[in-house]
Amino acid sequence: MKFIHRGHVGVLLLAVATPGLAWPVETPQGSNTPATASDDTGNGQPNPTPAKDKKTTSDLDSVQVTGKAVGFTNTVIPKDELKFEPPLSSVTDAVNMAPGVNITQGGVFDSDDYSTGITLRGFTQDQLGFTIDGLPNGSAGYAGGSKPNRFLDSENLASATVSQGTADIGSPSLQALGGTLSYQSNDPKSEAGVRVDQSIGQWDAKRTFIRLDTGSFFNNTTTAYISYSTTHNDRWIGFGHPDNGHTSRDHVDLKLISNVTDKLTITSRFSWDNAYENNYNDVTKAQFQQDPNYDFLTTKWTGDPNTDQQYVNAWNTKRKNALAGVKFDYQVSDDADISFYPYYHFQEGYGGWMPPYQLYATDKGGNLVNNYPAAGAGFVQAYYRSPNGVALAQPNGCANPFDASCYPAGSSPINSFRGSTYKNNRYGFMLDGHWDIAGNHLYAGTWFEDQDRNAGRNWYEVLDTATSWKYDRDAYYLQFLDKLKTDTRKLFLQDNVTFGPVDVSLGVSKYLVNISGQDLIAGNRFADKDFNSDILPSVGAVWHLTPESQIYASYTKNFSPPSDSVVQAADSGTDISQVKPETSSNIDLGYRYQTRDFQASVALYHVRFANQINEITPTSQYTHINYTVGTEGTYINVGGIESKGIEGLVDWTVIPTLDLYASATLNDSTYLQNLDGITKGNKVTGQPGRMLAVGINWHKDDFRAGLSAKYVGDRYGTRDNTEKMNPYTVFDANVGYHVDLAGGKAATPWIKSLDFTLSVTNLANRRYLATLGDDSTPGYYYIGAPRTFVLTASAQF
Repeated sequence: MKFIHRGHVGVLLLAVATPGLAWPVETPQGSNTPATASDDTGNGQPNPTPAKDKKTTSDLDSVQVTGKAVGFTNTVIPKDELKFEPPLSSVTDAVNMAPGVNITQGGVFDSDDYSTGITLRGFTQDQLGFTIDGLPNGSAGYAGGSKPNRFLDSENLASATVSQGTADIGSPSLQALGGTLSYQSNDPKSEAGVRVDQSIGQWDAKRTFIRLDTGSFFNNTTTAYISYSTTHNDRWIGFGHPDNGHTSRDHVDLKLISNVTDKLTITSRFSWDNAYENNYNDVTKAQFQQDPNYDFLTTKWTGDPNTDQQYVNAWNTKRKNALAGVKFDYQVSDDADISFYPYYHFQEGYGGWMPPYQLYATDKGGNLVNNYPAAGAGFVQAYYRSPNGVALAQPNGCANPFDASCYPAGSSPINSFRGSTYKNNRYGFMLDGHWDIAGNHLYAGTWFEDQDRNAGRNWYEVLDTATSWKYDRDAYYLQFLDKLKTDTRKLFLQDNVTFGPVDVSLGVSKYLVNISGQDLIAGNRFADKDFNSDILPSVGAVWHLTPESQIYASYTKNFSPPSDSVVQAADSGTDISQVKPETSSNIDLGYRYQTRDFQASVALYHVRFANQINEITPTSQYTHINYTVGTEGTYINVGGIESKGIEGLVDWTVIPTLDLYASATLNDSTYLQNLDGITKGNKVTGQPGRMLAVGINWHKDDFRAGLSAKYVGDRYGTRDNTEKMNPYTVFDANVGYHVDLAGGKAATPWIKSLDFTLSVTNLANRRYLATLGDDSTPGYYYIGAPRTFVLTASAQF
């Protein structure tokens, strides 16, 4: 693998929405700032400060914007306001209506992680931070990462927070260059009860969700719940064929809160997730225009390896995730408290493909030897096997290795199943504290995390190519197996102080990161490198013009070390000595107006992103996918990127039964240097220049109905800006009816309530290109999911 250094990369970004603060300070005297829908510290963690110190927002039936005191852009979407989300959708998609955010899916119900994309103001999911109940997800990338939907069911979601540009200074993330998306689970109920949901929908969709709340116990000091869900749906492309692929998922959430004393609260959370997903394939724009309902994966096994490399059942993802954390909040005094939050995350899984050949050992001259290669050794591709069992490479003079006429009569084609394997253990803790000292509110702490990740690749023999894709479960070749270790230490300090109508926040943070790699086949250590940040400033200010309106501004510098997969390139001889961490400088300038029934905000943002590293996989001569690339490839520093723009938000309770929400985004993300097919001034791929989201929600007595629309402007699909993805608008709708059986004439002794919801996504059945393919295949895209109906019945006992 080669690493090509191309100078500094910069991304300019600016944020919108409203101020967010790592820790809220007291509302200035006379302020009537409404109360917030979640006790949130800006990073999705419960707020242990006294009630008098909590800043909140009005209770609206749409996206809500927090009213916190210091100028970091922050948009909160509470559970009660998620009116447009179908029951089968994942928590990841909950923030899609927020300013600056665009989430795209190839599969219905977020059922295919491989084709999911997230962008925020010029950044992609690999450059964004994610937390679940304040715990870091690790990474959101497909190869060994986990998005929030692996850790929380949508029925247990209390709120989702988008911190555009920056987040709480103590937020635990190594990827938060462009902001943080935080997801908070709801708390156990004080009354014992059972909830049962059953959903059915198109594409053979089925979902069962069961939750048991214990109610208060241990002298009313402790509450808990446990929930279980099981979900299934077929791929929408090729639906109706028995072999068109499917997604299945089983998930468990558990949460316990115990007020041990009046000063000590312990909050425990655990989640377990087991997912299997058949993937979608990316297509060219011309292929999409030819047939917008086909991704060229096949549903019938033919016995021809060149065709069967597209067999959909072999394109699969398997992941298991478990995340556990126990948080101790202790009130030291009226002026100080501390929090200690240890956690552990386990993940294992694989991603599968069906290469149209097998790999065989070679002699010193590079010629095929009729036995499989030793682990980690060189290889040659064999496409056929002779009648007497000898593997056959592509003969000299043969233009097409899949042409049977190139081989002796009676030879039969051969192929493989290839599995990329992942195993990850992350463990760490956050320790922080808050102190009120002489008019200053100090916030300081540390984040420790150690990650041990194994990444490997196994090749398996397909037993009978002529009849099926069944393969020998014992791998015939281990291409590579590396142990990648990332040790992270973060220190931070922040002071919040008020000068009359102006609140000021001054903070600094520092990262110490070491990434090392060991080849578990050869037994040698191939990398051990420190990636430490400079002192990272975080400065914000809010000027309270009136009790209802504020002007805010902020500057922050964010940091991310290169991913461990970049360091893994050293295992194939790549020189990584010049690899630099990625950094971003974020400036926000905004205005917010907020009353009980009306909220509006507007913000300008400017972000400079330096040292962005992209992976370029070598092309393959005969297949679209390079199946044999291991740790080889090219990582390029694509130079500077600048993003700047404006975002706005309106959230209005028009009348008590009608709510209106709208957000708008204008974004301009450009490359700043000429290199590797990029011209200075070219637009950054996959980033929409314009977005508009509008939602209207009506509710009266037991009835409710909602309609939302999101417009996404055109996006460039290639770095040379020769091809665009067309703009599109998607409408979603829902209607619901709630029956209260707890009292009155309809009272029953055991059923508290019934609820029915009909949801429709992509109401107009718009055909569009959703997610951009990776950098290795420019001009390829995932097709957006079509119109989908889901009916859900829910009962509370």
